[in-house]
Amino acid sequence: MSFVIVFIPGYQSVVPSRKSIFLQTWCHEHRHRFVTFNHDFVSPNASVGTWFHHLLSILDHETSTDKLILIGSSLGAWLALLVLLRKEVDTSLKSRIHGILALGTSINGTEKWLNEIESNIHRSDRTYIYRRPSSYSSTGYYDIPVSMLLDSKQYLLPVECDTIQIESINCILIFMHGMHDVDASYQRVIDLVSRLQINRQGAIEIRLIHDGDHRLSRDEDLLKIQHCLNDIINMTR
Repeated sequence: MSFVIVFIPGYQSVVPSRKSIFLQTWCHEHRHRFVTFNHDFVSPNASVGTWFHHLLSILDHETSTDKLILIGSSLGAWLALLVLLRKEVDTSLKSRIHGILALGTSINGTEKWLNEIESNIHRSDRTYIYRRPSSYSSTGYYDIPVSMLLDSKQYLLPVECDTIQIESINCILIFMHGMHDVDASYQRVIDLVSRLQINRQGAIEIRLIHDGDHRLSRDEDLLKIQHCLNDIINMTR
């Protein structure tokens, strides 16, 4: 069975990257089509909603009626989950998603960043820029507009619900997460998964990497990603 493998990058991540190159090579070797893209981090009004609707456009125009496996990294994993959970997403698209591999899932990361801002005034000031320290940026920080954080609120995952129903017939979800991830806690993933409800033909797994960090891009991490992808494909047959 052939799939279209869609890689969704994380916040401020660009492709090509180690993960995207690895996945593209793997897809070529196993005769699956590979699709990836860059998010719009330039537009001043961009938010999680912007990136989510761009993803929907990619899936609509680039994958046609193909069977899909979504691989999301950090923010990308959040966006992939939104495709299954949001009511406005067409059921025909949801039915084409046979698997999601969520890597270092950022669960409502924008809300976490908003709550890191100490001043209540700044948290509601749409003109304020939060200079957040980051080891991934060459400058040592990311400038994050509070307007983006506020506009992203309507796209938060419903983690306050006791149960979260996934509207998919036979989707396989694998959450792969590093236990040394200081940007997105694996405990939050465990809590989210405990609330997810899926059709009995589907399956949900968590795979913790005891020495893994947020990026999950070491050689040994890439090999584990390959194993997860193989397992999703084998479980859908």
